[in-house]
Amino acid sequence: MSTFVIVPGAWDAPASMEPVIGPLEAEGHDVVVVDLPCEKADATLEEYADAVRAVLPDDVEQVVLVGYSFGGFTASRIAVDHPDVPVVYVAAWIPRDGSSVLDLFAGGDPFEAGEEAGIAAFDGLILSAGPGRCALNIDLYVAAAEHAERDAARSYLERTQRPQGITALRQKWCGDLPASRRRTYVLTTADTLVPPEAQRVMAASVGADIVEIASDHGIFREHPARLAELLIAASR
Repeated sequence: MSTFVIVPGAWDAPASMEPVIGPLEAEGHDVVVVDLPCEKADATLEEYADAVRAVLPDDVEQVVLVGYSFGGFTASRIAVDHPDVPVVYVAAWIPRDGSSVLDLFAGGDPFEAGEEAGIAAFDGLILSAGPGRCALNIDLYVAAAEHAERDAARSYLERTQRPQGITALRQKWCGDLPASRRRTYVLTTADTLVPPEAQRVMAASVGADIVEIASDHGIFREHPARLAELLIAASR
C-alpha cells in the first residue's frame, strides 16, 4: 500500500483535497495532505518544501508525491531531493528554469509594477487580502456558477480557499528539473485555468506519462473517485 502525500495549489486549504481521501483510504492507502504556509505573505518555495519534508516518513519507499496546480512547483522541489519517489502532477504547473508560476500563467510578473497594479491585472479574479497577500474573488466565482449551484459553490469555496502569499507566486525556479523514470501527469482536458496544451508541454519537460481526464481545473471536487483510480495506477 502507498502513502499519498498531496501538495495543494495556490489559495487551497487542505480541505480542498479532501474529496479524494475517502476513495484512496477505501483501497487501503494512507493519505497526507500538506498544510502549506501559503497565508504567510513572505513564505518562499523552500518554506513550502519544508512543510512537505515535515510530514514525509523517514522511509519514503511507499510514498507517492502528488502536486496539484501550483503544488507542482513544490512537488518538483521535493523530487530533487528524492528522485526515486513517484510523482503525480495533477493539472500542475511544472517549473521552468528562470520562471515563476506567474511567468508561466501570465507571461510575466504583473506585481513588478506594484502590488495594487498586480492585483488589478487579474481583472477582478483576485482581491487584496492585506499587504503581500491576495485572495480569490469568491463572489465572482459564485456568480459564474449555475444558479441552482451557487449556494453549494459558495459554501465549498469559503471552506477550502484562503489568502495566498504573493512572494511564492513571484519566486523564480532556478536549476534543472528533477529527472526520474517515475513521473505521471494527469491532464485535465477541459481546464480553463491551466491550458491543456501547456499541460502537455510541461509533462514532456519531465518525461511524464500523460493520462487524460475530461475535467476542468477542479478535478479533486469534480472527479475524486476517478482521480483516486489514476493515482493508484500511477503508484504501481
